[in-house]
Amino acid sequence: MIIDAHTHLFPPRARERPASVSEEEIAFRLLFASGGQRMVSPEEMLSEMDSEGVDAAVLCPFPWMTLRACAENNDYILEVASSHPGRFIPFAVANPRWGRPAVEEARRCLEAGARGIGELHAQPQGFDLLDEGLVSPLVELAVEYGVPIMVHVNEPVGHTYPGKGPVTPETAYRLVRTYPEAVFILPHWGGGLLFYELMPEVAEECRNVYYDTAASPFLYRSGIYRLAAEAAGSGKILFATDYPLLPYRRTLADARNGLENTPFAQEVLGGNAARLFGVTKV
Repeated sequence: MIIDAHTHLFPPRARERPASVSEEEIAFRLLFASGGQRMVSPEEMLSEMDSEGVDAAVLCPFPWMTLRACAENNDYILEVASSHPGRFIPFAVANPRWGRPAVEEARRCLEAGARGIGELHAQPQGFDLLDEGLVSPLVELAVEYGVPIMVHVNEPVGHTYPGKGPVTPETAYRLVRTYPEAVFILPHWGGGLLFYELMPEVAEECRNVYYDTAASPFLYRSGIYRLAAEAAGSGKILFATDYPLLPYRRTLADARNGLENTPFAQEVLGGNAARLFGVTKV
């Protein structure tokens, strides 16, 4: 079983006419309004998943600024997941800066079948990840429903790229320490936080943290799979692509190269995600 733990699916209006998206959505317009970035339909995504042997994928909405846009994307993802049973695991997004209405939107989606919250992205959504007044209600909601919450984090060094922001391993670690009961998914290898799990106190604080491999070929050599398993444990690594940013053929080739001759390849490619999301059969 192969499960992709981090993909994005945009509603038809944003996908087909990105320049028509409201100017309030500054981050989306910066990244997509020119039409230069790849966005796909559910049918196109399923076709590529089938051709590369990917059984299921987590669908994340874009981290929209407005709750109106969050709700539109959430509804679309829930609809797509319902139309293709077993193939998609729906997440829901809300912007913490809007307070109670954001929590109500996330709760609405969890009641409708969403199986996680995220991807929250502090920079484009315009909130401080360490502002407990804003962030606590959403994290507590995830704990209440027993679902993970995905929070964008990136490495503090190396090349720049669109979407690379100020949420670094230090910020993510402070977040995790604040909410020890929450289950977090930290994308992009947690920006490197996982390597600090070689420190016993960090490993203890991060006991409920998973690290996904989204966009890994853009960031690291494939040897990171072995190094990450040694530092944090193979049971905490979730294969992920950030699809459609990267095609499945490239990300799977990179992962298989990194996992070659390891005893935990299947665990990383799908077993960990199946356990986390309660997937018993695809």
